[in-house]
Order: sequence, then structure tokens, then C-alpha cells
Amino acid sequence: MTPADPKPVILVIDDEEAIRLFLEATLEDRGYDVVTAATGQEALARVARAEPDLVLLDLMLPDMSGIQVLEEVKKALPHVNVLMLTAYSGTETAVRAMKLDAFDYVTKPIELDRLLRLVQRGLDASAPARERYRRRAEDTLFADRADVVPSCSPRMLELYAMVGRIADSDATTVLIEGESGVGKDVVAEQVHRSSRRAGAAFVDINCAALPEQLLESELFGHEKGAFTDAVQQKPGLLETADGGTVFLDEIGEMALPVQVKLLRVLEKRTFRRVGGVKDITVDVRLVAATNRDLRAQVRAGTFREDLYYRLQVVQLRVPPLRARTEDILPLAEHFLARFGAQFGREFREIAPDAVRALTAYPWPGNIRELRNALERAVLLEEGPVLRAAHLHLGEAAAGPGAELARDLSRVLEGGLTDAGCDLEGLVGGLERHLVGEALFLAGGNQSRAARLLGLNRDKFRYRLRQFGLGEEQP
Repeated sequence: MTPADPKPVILVIDDEEAIRLFLEATLEDRGYDVVTAATGQEALARVARAEPDLVLLDLMLPDMSGIQVLEEVKKALPHVNVLMLTAYSGTETAVRAMKLDAFDYVTKPIELDRLLRLVQRGLDASAPARERYRRRAEDTLFADRADVVPSCSPRMLELYAMVGRIADSDATTVLIEGESGVGKDVVAEQVHRSSRRAGAAFVDINCAALPEQLLESELFGHEKGAFTDAVQQKPGLLETADGGTVFLDEIGEMALPVQVKLLRVLEKRTFRRVGGVKDITVDVRLVAATNRDLRAQVRAGTFREDLYYRLQVVQLRVPPLRARTEDILPLAEHFLARFGAQFGREFREIAPDAVRALTAYPWPGNIRELRNALERAVLLEEGPVLRAAHLHLGEAAAGPGAELARDLSRVLEGGLTDAGCDLEGLVGGLERHLVGEALFLAGGNQSRAARLLGLNRDKFRYRLRQFGLGEEQP
């Protein structure tokens, strides 16, 4: 799934900054990757993204109890051991934590030698279970989907492993983030198909495609006479999917009044049809997807903060196609065969110039754009060899990364001319791009991202503030 011998990831959850910094520095010096969180909500957001191998959890947090966080962590990652941090070893709360399957506890002030011994014991004890989860995710996730091309990208294999873990957990909400066209709908369906809910319904709706009143009616249903065109009672998608999964695509487009009703469903598992007075109870897993920055929408007041935190308990981020170039050719071959059969065209080979064009192009529209390019080429061109000229990639709009690449290439290959260049713009753009890519590749782990760029933590964090990236990766 990942490169050989990856470093164990430890999530440290404590509201005292001094303790977080001390544990982060100490554990990283011992060869571990460390992710930190100061609150329960922040911790639950990081659990899915960071995929920790071990959790250090303080019993006293400002927004949630350590017991609540422990329960949620064990639901999402039952195979991961949790070490509790407490000021009082004999308290009823500490005893309860042990009964809820905490691995052990460490009292404050922390005795470092004992902590390090327990960390290693906790990792050793959970290693077989963690490996089983990862292997099962890799081997079985797409086994029953002939129309899906399994990825060979390490970043996608990590995502597949996360889907497998979610499927085995009781987590009821999943948030999938990613650019348009990356395949968020495919990931959502796999969350459903690989879960215990697979035998029930999977229903999906695009929140951007419907006006507010119609979206509310589609989700929650309506009673006869609730509005002008309501000539009869209609159950909503939530009722239809009872026991299964509801996929809300482009949830960032959902109007605030509908968000309020959706939050009630997540909190109480009940809702009322439009125009109804009776509470209806459902058991559904809600999977939401967005290509927008929901955190920015929360700050702007267009998305409810409480709903955002309920949705992002488990987060999946689908990387863009340009970040997993090893998947481009397998996908292209898949689409070439698929559309060749569909249109009766025989394309047996991708020419070297087409290979170069496919892998060099930044694919701002991601898999959707790649599929459309292959469909157009097969429909309009003659086989049996697909050539670069058939793809017409030079005519398509390239993304900002491609513009930066063109500017750098022009200067590096052609040298400096009388027209000059924007040195600060080029260097700053490249630096910002690499910092963002490193942070994404590291799953939000700043220490790991810093090492990818050969920087120490302080220098990396300075650049995060410099480029305004500090809030983009929670």
C-alpha cells in the first residue's frame, strides 16, 4: 500500500500546547510521524485523514470528554490502540476508559520511559490487525467492479485502505473532498458496496442540480398538499435508503434551510416530510462530496459550522489525476478499449507520442476530461493506433499548474531574453505549489511534509503562513 517500512503515525490529542509540542518533538526524535490535535472535534477530523497507527488521548478536553473521543476512534479504527493520558490513575473515568478498550494509560506528569515503552508495546500489539485491514482493503475493494480500474498510485492505495476501514466501522458520515472529475462518486459507491449496508439501497442526489424547495422535497419527501404541485404523498430519498447509504454530491451548494434539516437527521436520525407533522426515523449512512472549500464557506456564513463538523468526522480526499500520473496510462487503455467496443472502432495501441502527451498534460478536468478525450478520439479518428494528434490536448484549457510549468520551462530551456521574467513570481509560485503538494501528499502532517522538502518544522510552518496555507489542511 505504501513505500517500504513507513514510519508509524501517532496522533497526540491534548489541549495543553506544551504537552503537544513536547510529545511531538520527543516521538519524532524516536522515528515516529506525529500528528497533533487540541480538541475532540479536531482529533476526530484528523483520525481519518492521518490514518494513525496509535493514539495518545488526554481524558480532559475542552469540547468533548476523552471517553467520547475514545468511543469514536474505536468505531472508526477498531484495530488501532489508544493510550490514555490522565492526571489521576485511579479515577472512575480512567477505569471506564480501560473497559472501553483503551490499551493502557499514562499519568501526568508523564514518565517518558514508561510512555515510550507503552507506545512500542501498543504498536507491536496492533501490528497484525493493522496489516489485515490494509491487505483486505487492497485485495477486495474493487474485486466486484469490472468497470473500475484499480489504481497503482500509493496515494490512491492509501485511500482504498481508508475505504476498507470505514466499511468495517460504524461511522455514519463520510465527507469526500476533491476536484471536479476525480471520481468522488465512485469512491462514495465503494464506501457503500464494501460495507455491511451493501445489501440495501444506495441513492444519490446532486445538490447543485436542484433548487432549494425541490431538493428539500427529494431528500425528505412531502405530504399531499404541502405545496402547489404536491398532488400526493411522496417518500423522500432518506426513507428510500433506510438501512443503506445516501450520497449527497456537491453538498457545498445546499441552501442553509435544508442544511438545518439535514443536521437534525444526523443528530437525531429523525426528520419530517415537507408539510408533515410526524417524525420519521431512519438508519442511513450519509456520504457527502464537495469540490469546494467548506471551511471557507463556514467562515463566509454560507455553510453551517455544526453541520460541517458532523460531516467531516471521517474525511477522504481524492487526489487529482496530475498527482498520480502512474494511473493515466492504465485509465487511457481502459477507456480506449471501452469506447472502441462501444463504437465499433479497433484501437489496439497507444503510440509513443500519445503516451508522452497523455502523461505530460496536467488534466485540469481529471478523469472526466481523460475519458472525454478518449471518447472523442475513438469516435472521430481511425485506428488501430492512437496518436497524440488524435487527442487535441493542445486545444484544451490547462490549469494553473500547467501555466507555471510553461513559464519555468520557457526560462530554463530558452534562457533569459530581453523581455526578462518575473523572478519573484516564478520562484514564489513554484515554492507555494511544492509546499501545497507536500502538505497534501503527507495527509496534513506538517512534520512529514517538511521532510519531503528537506526543511525543518519551523521553516515549513513559516512558509505555510507566508503562502496562507495554514488553514487549508486541518
